[in-house]
Amino acid sequence: MTENNHTTLPVEFLSVGAGDTDTVTLGVARTISEADRIYCFGVGGKSYCAMTLRELTSADKITIIDIPMSPDRTAVMEIYRRTASQIIAEWRSGQRIAVATEGDTGIFATTHYVMDMLTAEGIPCRQHAGIPSFIAAGALAGLHLVKLSERLLIVPGSITAEEITSLISGGTNIVIMKLSMATAEVHRCMDAHPEYHYHYVSNIGMDTCQHLTDLNELRTMAFPYFSLMIIQK
Repeated sequence: MTENNHTTLPVEFLSVGAGDTDTVTLGVARTISEADRIYCFGVGGKSYCAMTLRELTSADKITIIDIPMSPDRTAVMEIYRRTASQIIAEWRSGQRIAVATEGDTGIFATTHYVMDMLTAEGIPCRQHAGIPSFIAAGALAGLHLVKLSERLLIVPGSITAEEITSLISGGTNIVIMKLSMATAEVHRCMDAHPEYHYHYVSNIGMDTCQHLTDLNELRTMAFPYFSLMIIQK
């Protein structure tokens, strides 16, 4: 393969939407078809992103990078560094390289750590927008996520029942990602404020997708990691 043109062939960072090929944009689908290799991240060899990619391209183009689920970021950052080095070598050889993530590359995306490392080495990168899970969840639930003077706050599970109450009472609607981290606090909020509207969504875009609003059911649930909740007054 000939040496690539560094000014016209960036490493592509792809947003593959919320677990369903219907939420992949035409631009991302085209870039997937043109790529020589597509990297994505997973845990234990399993990647929701790879599941979507396999419906759009051949499996031999996809490389899953395993990352440990641990609060210790040392090992994870080393994996990102090794991945970035491998991508740089392949990109310099002339290959068209893409790095994909579910949802959107700019929202709680592990791919951005690699993108930052590539950018620091002077490698051109291009980021493609996508449909994040909370937007897909809002559509599934038929919600007007934010209207008039309301605000919308997205948090990664690190929130207390008191903070939820304060935000909701002040006109802020809340999306809690990585919901398992906030299970106890959300349950406390439900007990204190049953009048709020709680929309639980898990595995958005998949056959196993759940959308629940029954408070009695939600109060006793152990929320999984790949779930979210939308809370409105």
